[in-house]
Amino acid sequence: MILKRMFLTFMSIFTLLAVAAMPGTSFAADGYLYTSERFGYSIKCPEKPLAVINLSILSPQEQGDVLIFETDGHNPTKYWVVSPNAFSNDTFPDLDNLTDEARQDLFTRLAIERGYEAISLVPIQGHNAIYAVTAKTIQIDTDKDGQVDKTIEQEGQNIETYFKGAKSNYCIVLSSKSALTEDDINNYQYGLLSFNDK
Repeated sequence: MILKRMFLTFMSIFTLLAVAAMPGTSFAADGYLYTSERFGYSIKCPEKPLAVINLSILSPQEQGDVLIFETDGHNPTKYWVVSPNAFSNDTFPDLDNLTDEARQDLFTRLAIERGYEAISLVPIQGHNAIYAVTAKTIQIDTDKDGQVDKTIEQEGQNIETYFKGAKSNYCIVLSSKSALTEDDINNYQYGLLSFNDK
């Protein structure tokens, strides 16, 4: 519930920043501009990543970069994933022209299919994007009788943003093995607004 309140507060800030943003603006005075030569994009990070690895190492069917900011020994504990070709054009309806009913239907479907706790539309590069937070606690109907009979506490939590860029359809994920902080969310949102693949 606390994360959901933080989500709503930061969504308001995110929208204001996006509306005020000018092309080419650097949002944070400090931070590190990461440029991927392999996939042709740049994104403003809160600091220089400790390491950048190929997403296909962790998930062979996907491509992209994993920008690691914190580790526990050899295991990443806080990182961003930038994945081009993350979804096909028909995965989502036209997000710029959704009716209220279609938007609610989409959010309900995504919440059920992907376990999101909160979902919103945000402006990225002049178009609507899906911005979603995964649930910390998931309730499951294990015997398919229509009644929840098991609750699972997730180890960590993600924020996932799906949008159409100039070159590709992207998913950018903030993943943390511990509770997300206000700074985590703020840095991620600034990163999204700084994203450039032109």
